[in-house]
Amino acid sequence: MTLRVGLDIGGTKTAAVVVDHDGQVLGRAVRPTDGANPDALIGATVETVKLALSDSARPNDTLIAAGVGVPGQVDPASGTVRLAVNLNLREPFRLREALQEALGVPVALENDVRAAAWGAYHWARSTQPLTSLAYLSVGTGIAAGLVLDGRLYRGAHGMAGEIGHIPMDPAGPRCVCGATGCLEAIAAGPAISAAAARANIRTHSGRPPSTKEVFSLAAGGHPEAVAIVDHAAGFLSRAIYLLLMTYDVEKVVLGGGVTQSGDAFEQPLRNAMKALRANSALVASMMPDEKAGIVPPHFHAGVMGAVQLALDPGPVLRQGGE
Repeated sequence: MTLRVGLDIGGTKTAAVVVDHDGQVLGRAVRPTDGANPDALIGATVETVKLALSDSARPNDTLIAAGVGVPGQVDPASGTVRLAVNLNLREPFRLREALQEALGVPVALENDVRAAAWGAYHWARSTQPLTSLAYLSVGTGIAAGLVLDGRLYRGAHGMAGEIGHIPMDPAGPRCVCGATGCLEAIAAGPAISAAAARANIRTHSGRPPSTKEVFSLAAGGHPEAVAIVDHAAGFLSRAIYLLLMTYDVEKVVLGGGVTQSGDAFEQPLRNAMKALRANSALVASMMPDEKAGIVPPHFHAGVMGAVQLALDPGPVLRQGGE
C-alpha cells in the first residue's frame, strides 16, 4: 500500500495526516512546531510525520508523497518560503527542497490559507457540486484563499485573498500592517479580545476575557460583549459580500479558530448578513444565507488541503491565471 502525508505547519503546532491512495485517513499526529531555526523546523516536521506513520501502523517506506501548508509568502514553483515570522523564516528558504531531502519523497508546498481553501473546497464539494469557492480564515489574522474553475488561484504576486489588510473602517484601530481600520484589526481574534479589554470586560477571575470567552459572554447576553461580537460580525458579513462580488464564487466558507465558537459566532454573522440583505435587492440576490458556510469543528481544513496537494500537486494557477 502506498501512503501520502498532509502537513499543516503552524507557528505553535504541526499537524499531520497519513492517507492511502484513495484519501482514506489512516493515521494522525500533532506535535509542537520548533521554529528556532531551519534545521530544528525540518527535524520537528520529520518527527511529526514519523508519529503519524506510526499511528497508521504502516511502514515508513510506503510513503510516496507529501503536501505541506505553511504560513508566509510561499512560491510553490520554487518551493521557497519567506516572511514566515513565527517560523523565523524571514529570508527566502528552500523549504520544499529541505523537506524532500529529509523525507525522501516529492513535496508539494503551498501557503497555509490556500492549502486550507483547497481542503474546504473538497469538503464543500462533498455536499454540493462546485467549481469555485472562497475560504475566509478568521483566527489570529484574517485572510482568504480562492479556488476558481476548480484550481487554486494565487494572483500575480501570490497575494490573492489578502482581505484581512483591506481598510474597511477609516475610524477603526490601527493594524499591525500600518494601515487604519483593516478587517483584521476589527474582526480577528486578537482584535476582539483587545476590544473587550478596552471595554473593561473582565472574567470572574478579574482578567480580560479571551476571544472564545467574549463569544461565550455575548451568547449569555453580556451587553458590551454582544456589541463587540455584533461589530465584528458586521464587518465579516461585508467581507463575505466583498468576496462574492469580487470573484463571483459559488460559496464562501469560513474557518479558523474564531469560527469554532459555534452558534455564538454563527448567529451574529447570519444576523449581520440578513441586515445587509434587507436594504438591497442586489445583496439579497448575491448573498443568500446558503452562500456562506462554516467548516465543522472536527474538520481540519489546512491539513486536509495539504493531503489533497499530496494526492494531486498540480491545482495551482499562477501569475493571475497564466
